[in-house]
Amino acid sequence: MINYTMSFVGNLLIAPPSVKNNFWQKSVIMITEDHDQGTAGVIINKRSNMSVVEFAQQLGIGLDLPGFVYIGGPVNPKNLSILHSSEWSCSNTMRVNKEFSLSSSHDMIPRFAVGDLPERWRIILGVAGWAPGQLNSEIEGTPPFKHENSWCFAKSSLDLVFGNDNNEQWCNAIDSSAKEFSENLLT
Repeated sequence: MINYTMSFVGNLLIAPPSVKNNFWQKSVIMITEDHDQGTAGVIINKRSNMSVVEFAQQLGIGLDLPGFVYIGGPVNPKNLSILHSSEWSCSNTMRVNKEFSLSSSHDMIPRFAVGDLPERWRIILGVAGWAPGQLNSEIEGTPPFKHENSWCFAKSSLDLVFGNDNNEQWCNAIDSSAKEFSENLLT
């Protein structure tokens, strides 16, 4: 059973199958902050149509790396951040947990262009955010929220976060959440 008073930081928040026909459908979110001012995170599985190369070209930077830019959430959609493995950092890096960090600095993409990059990473535009107490209300189904639309949870791992994206990532996260839930019932 999830302890709703715990910090969600570093864990995955997953839209349940009952959430349909809205922005959050099949979203997987890495929670990066949780404190008395609210909760924030980035959606990690909603790939945009823009490649990393095209994004860098818009910034006037030549970059030859595979991948796409991801839609991190509806708040501040031009906010650039990179979710990455924690062995790398820049001038504005926030450590999420032992494995993950979130960086947002003007020097990130130029560093990528010269080969200075983390082992695993995802470029993200926008964030997801909740007012103080809102996420707990959504989880508990406190009106106006409905319990049947409550978020699912899973522990994060490098493979779960960076191993795939889109619907495949959502399916893997839901499977991980169900497995963790059943294991907790047995203990």
